[in-house]
Amino acid sequence: MWLSRLVPIFLKNIAIISFFILLSTVSAFGGDDEINARLEALEEELLELQLKQSDKVNVTAFDSIRLDFGGFITQTFTSTFNGGSPSKASFDQTNLEFLVGADVTERDSVFVAVGFLRQSDLSSENTATNVRDRVFAKNANRVPGIIMWGKHRFSDLLDVTYGRFIDPWGIINIEHFPPVLLNLNQPQFLRNVNPGNLFGSNTFVPNFLNGVQAHGSKFFGDNQFQYYGYTSNFNGEGSSDFISGTRLSWTFPDNIATLGASYQNGVRDESTRDHYDAFGVDLLVNYKNFLLKSEYIQESISGTSDRESWYLQPSYRYNKWIFFYRYDYIDLDTDIENDSTEQTEHVFGLNYVYTPTIRLRAEYVVNDFELEKDSLGQERDYDNIQASITISF
Repeated sequence: MWLSRLVPIFLKNIAIISFFILLSTVSAFGGDDEINARLEALEEELLELQLKQSDKVNVTAFDSIRLDFGGFITQTFTSTFNGGSPSKASFDQTNLEFLVGADVTERDSVFVAVGFLRQSDLSSENTATNVRDRVFAKNANRVPGIIMWGKHRFSDLLDVTYGRFIDPWGIINIEHFPPVLLNLNQPQFLRNVNPGNLFGSNTFVPNFLNGVQAHGSKFFGDNQFQYYGYTSNFNGEGSSDFISGTRLSWTFPDNIATLGASYQNGVRDESTRDHYDAFGVDLLVNYKNFLLKSEYIQESISGTSDRESWYLQPSYRYNKWIFFYRYDYIDLDTDIENDSTEQTEHVFGLNYVYTPTIRLRAEYVVNDFELEKDSLGQERDYDNIQASITISF
């Protein structure tokens, strides 16, 4: 103990003696520019040594190998029209996120995403009864800790993540971050049906998990195999209710295509304690300027009907322009045909990547319900347009 405290003091004294020796040399031979520069550098080193070392502190903060700081801001405008409900419009989402990543050692890293969010989600939850209930919810302001994890890398075959991380399900949920998304509205099975309740428990599978995850990859020639395995709580609700799952994927040479499969089961609602099993497959094709994403998911929940959803999203890039279309189908009760929970979205979209850090979007969405009329005989189908901008830094 006494030796660890003595060493910093000894080093500091050596630096001070060297300082005065150099000072006397400068006085004897005049103000040589090179010596003056060395003197200034030694002064800075001495100051840094005094700040870092004392007889009380032998460890300093910010001792990371690499520290990255960035983020993005997104603003969205949405307008609804046609159908039986009145036309409405809102600047419905403002999202500012700060991202921090650090390599603490050669094998350990951390990542944090903290958001400042204002949301006014569009609700279609009760439109089977009366489409006039389709409204923008009241503004909800939140400062959530969106992602917070640490990771230790053992090898290419195994790294372990602990904390709050993105659910490794499918394609779009893994991509997650708005700066890379063609459409800020995720496929229907990944959306929360309760407006104003960010990252709640009504998606098919969680957007985020709180727990521990194992991941690894291996190349077989030019093909890559990846796996994920995890156990967690759903959004931190119910400290004794766990979710477990896995994802396997195979990427073909030159990343031309990736085929994946995901499975998840557990309890996610602390009040009802409903157990569920979810299975999904996905395909991503990446050929020159053409990109195709597609996912299918089927879910069984104890005590209720099965539900399923799938989407198909082709896109084409021409210079700074990206054109895309998404067919998105969802059915929350597969036992009943033409019920109020069966819906199809047709999304016609355009992105303009002004710079690598600035993306503008415009979408026209056709919302088609299998149950065409509400209980009052009013048309349920409607259209909406959405425009957004994301600036990354």
